[in-house]
Amino acid sequence: MFRHKSILFIAPDEVVFPSAFEKNLKFLGFDVYIVRPLDARNFRYKNFAQRLRNFWRKIILGDKSFKRNLILEQHREQLLNDLNTLGNMDYGLVIRPDLYPVEFIELANKKCKTFVGYQWDGLDRYPEIQQYIPLMDRFFVFDASDLSVEGVLPTTNFYFDYTMSTFPHSQNTVYYLGSYMEERIDTLSDIKSKLELSHVTQHIKVVSDRNRIMELVASKGLTPTSDVLSYEKNLQDVFKANILIDIQNPVHQGLSFRIFEGIGYNKKVITTNSNVVNYDFYQPENFLIWKGQNVQELAEFIATPYKSLDDAIKVKYSFSNWIAYVLDKTPYTPIQLPS
Repeated sequence: MFRHKSILFIAPDEVVFPSAFEKNLKFLGFDVYIVRPLDARNFRYKNFAQRLRNFWRKIILGDKSFKRNLILEQHREQLLNDLNTLGNMDYGLVIRPDLYPVEFIELANKKCKTFVGYQWDGLDRYPEIQQYIPLMDRFFVFDASDLSVEGVLPTTNFYFDYTMSTFPHSQNTVYYLGSYMEERIDTLSDIKSKLELSHVTQHIKVVSDRNRIMELVASKGLTPTSDVLSYEKNLQDVFKANILIDIQNPVHQGLSFRIFEGIGYNKKVITTNSNVVNYDFYQPENFLIWKGQNVQELAEFIATPYKSLDDAIKVKYSFSNWIAYVLDKTPYTPIQLPS
């Protein structure tokens, strides 16, 4: 379908995702052109006054956009130069367009016959995104509450289908890897202690590079790590487990990638996102909505065999269908969000 079609891919380097996108796009036949993501870690304030001004605007005025705009300004020329070296494309896909200068996105749009955007975060969390929506031919959100915004379309996340690993998974092995968030720790600690009482093997790791946070995580009986795995290395651990843990980010109702890894790779999922019950793939045998269940209830879920999904459902939530849908290249199965 996409053999020798060119696509411009633009995305932030969040949890080292871009390489997985690139491999799946090439797997589908695309000629892929990438504008490398901004690395905010290299940002430096010009002087102390600039740092102080950011502190004032962020803490006192509640304005979190000042530093973002400084980062954009620092990278503006580099981004435009990178884009100007490329010719015209059949398609363009940008993830989190609000992380880039407006004129950069405008130029990218001009270079692509079809240009689409995806906000894999809630619109309210980053209100600057509103000015970018009209710059796209199609713009997608994964949180049903954002569908009231004019000019947006529904989608979900997906699982990458360029790699369907043959790693044998370990029975009764539970896996979690995620960045530190204060509201997640007690829930993870509760699940871990009950897994241990059920004699279930678990690999629960919380990522942080701050000593104080790592000590706090360890005090809760969890495993802290400063290692940031690429998404593909993370998938190797996903493949080896048979149960995944998903802790919802409370700022949105959209479903995380962990849910779709469960669908694509035949894993059961323990999740705190109760919204999962409203989707067509939900099976109580495969998803445990975590509400602090006791040890026996958790053990019963673990012992329940995985219930296979219809092939049509699995294909629907694959990257192959997702990219065809967002680019509006038939045939594809539309992806809706529950009302």
